Amino acid sequence: MKVQTPRSTSSERLFIRTSDVVSVFLAAPIAIELRDPGLFLFPGEGFGPAFHYCLFGFSAGLAMLIAFHLGQNVHGHFSARETRSVVLASLSTAALTAVCAFSLDRLDYVPRSVPLIHLLVQCALMLGGRAIATRRQGSTGGYLRRYSVESHMLLIGANDFALSYLKVLDAFNVDRTNIVAILDHNPKLFGRALLGHPIIGPPPAIARVICEYEVHGVEITRVLISENRPKRDDNLWRETEKYCLSSGIELKYLSDVLGFQLGEGVENEEGEQEPEGGPKGYRLIKRTFDLCMSIAMAIAISPLVTLIAVGIIIDLGWPIIFWQKRIGHHGRPFLIFKFRTLRAPYDQQGNFVAEDRRTSRFGSLLRRTRLDELPQLWNIVCGEMSFVGPRPLLPIDQPKGSQLRLLMKPGITGWAQINGGKQVTAEEKGLLDEWYVRHASALLDIGIILRTFGIVLFGDRRNVLPLVEDVSTFGGIGRG
Repeated sequence: MKVQTPRSTSSERLFIRTSDVVSVFLAAPIAIELRDPGLFLFPGEGFGPAFHYCLFGFSAGLAMLIAFHLGQNVHGHFSARETRSVVLASLSTAALTAVCAFSLDRLDYVPRSVPLIHLLVQCALMLGGRAIATRRQGSTGGYLRRYSVESHMLLIGANDFALSYLKVLDAFNVDRTNIVAILDHNPKLFGRALLGHPIIGPPPAIARVICEYEVHGVEITRVLISENRPKRDDNLWRETEKYCLSSGIELKYLSDVLGFQLGEGVENEEGEQEPEGGPKGYRLIKRTFDLCMSIAMAIAISPLVTLIAVGIIIDLGWPIIFWQKRIGHHGRPFLIFKFRTLRAPYDQQGNFVAEDRRTSRFGSLLRRTRLDELPQLWNIVCGEMSFVGPRPLLPIDQPKGSQLRLLMKPGITGWAQINGGKQVTAEEKGLLDEWYVRHASALLDIGIILRTFGIVLFGDRRNVLPLVEDVSTFGGIGRG
């Protein structure tokens, strides 16, 4: 998950690559030249529209370079995320250029296929420039030294964790013969390879594999398991550890080597993994409703959003949006967005600003009317949130022992919010959210949305008496 930088420590510098500027400058003329070279003949009816299209293309391209922050990545290092940003920036450039040119002369002289060619040419130029820079970085940097690894390793588990580890080894130029093979439970992977390393069998065959390699003169001295260390006794891993111990082979878990753990599934008291919250049909209907309603609301309230943004700039300054890391679906962290209602905790000189000096009347109005939550429509569109669900909490506020609430996408409003909101404790929120997950239905969601309007108008009302009496009678709304 990409985490943004707080304003107090973020840099205001603008980075633009020379190669990107050249690319957006040449993309439109090359596209027109490829489609219809006669448009650039002067004098001629098509010269003016072609010139206007190129001017729009260059201006839009520069704007997209800034908007997508394409110059901030370190020169010579290329990633899939940057590739996606380049494609999106090129698509936005071609679309914006076409709209501007169409508004001016309806593209009467410029062929309608030019924007598509413009998109492809700009993508090719920008990606090509990055590929050349990356290749030059690798050739000029060189290798400090070449060395061979005397020990050989067997990797267990052909998953994304293992793939990331292999990429790290390649990035540091570690000899590829260090890992001789991979074992995995999935028989469909046998005979295939993970980043050039063969997947040759299942983990229970570890003794046979090691002995067979030893016959060929390859001594395996280390086994690395690309999974978490099991929390309970597991026969497979216990037998693997026993064999490695008796054979003098070092056994390690990749999570221990790298110093972190993979995400765990949500389990109930019996140790079985809990199912997703609600039937599959309900989840599909809910996602469809969330997507359609969030887009429609975003369009309808755009004038209100503009007024709020102007008010924040006048009252609090830049930036307009406040972000915060929260715990989401299945425990995955994500960034939740709100309109900014407080001034920055540090001034431009780095001095701490007291809490009472950070508040403002306009920000208090936004919080009281819940209008500061409107940017979370973007979280809904991205699939990180829903209109109704357990409210996403900070990691420190997560109720202890209440993992069931993470089986559903977090919501802008939820069962805990209409039964007390900020007036209930974290443990009570956990119980309320768990009840909602177990009884989730379309009828219950409609009831929560309707009652939320009353909360916005009249404020939070604590209502956790059903927790003591009968949790299944909350609010008189049952499972639909």
